[in-house]
Amino acid sequence: MKRTTERVLTWIGIALQLIAVVILAVIIPMLGNGEAKDAFINQMRQEDASITHDEANAFFSTLSGLVTTGLVIGIIILIIALVAAFLIGKKAKIAGVLLIIAGVISLLGNWINAVLWIVAGIMLLVRKPKGPVYSKDNDEDINPYIKDGSQVNEHNNSFVLSEEQKENEKDAIKDEYTKSDEENKYKY
Repeated sequence: MKRTTERVLTWIGIALQLIAVVILAVIIPMLGNGEAKDAFINQMRQEDASITHDEANAFFSTLSGLVTTGLVIGIIILIIALVAAFLIGKKAKIAGVLLIIAGVISLLGNWINAVLWIVAGIMLLVRKPKGPVYSKDNDEDINPYIKDGSQVNEHNNSFVLSEEQKENEKDAIKDEYTKSDEENKYKY
């Protein structure tokens, strides 16, 4: 079954998550820079004189820890979504569960990814693959519109004839084209 919609939703979410991870990865070295930290603390103290240096330093450390935690969680979510994206064609149910897990975890940070992945996950769990209408492999699966017991080829919808039916076809064709010219003189 084609799962184009699910794949598109999943890969859009992965692209957005990758952008978020890259942005967080760029911010972390800036937070670790001593000059940037001092400039941030001085700016906070200029805006509100009641903030002490220790309070501003604690706030900056908390912010740095939150960004690092966000990066780690973002990478984990990205890995889960990538695994799910590669499983969509092979194991749709497992991919759906993984996408729902990634979407629920992603609700904490990126709502767009969360919605995309939850919708794709639900679609993977709910949509059923279409089976062939008639199969020549199953004896009970007989086309009710064919009375002579022949089956329909599921690949190109042509009739699959038995050996006896093939011989009868050959004989009918042979008889049609070997009639005497006397019988066929008005056909031309």
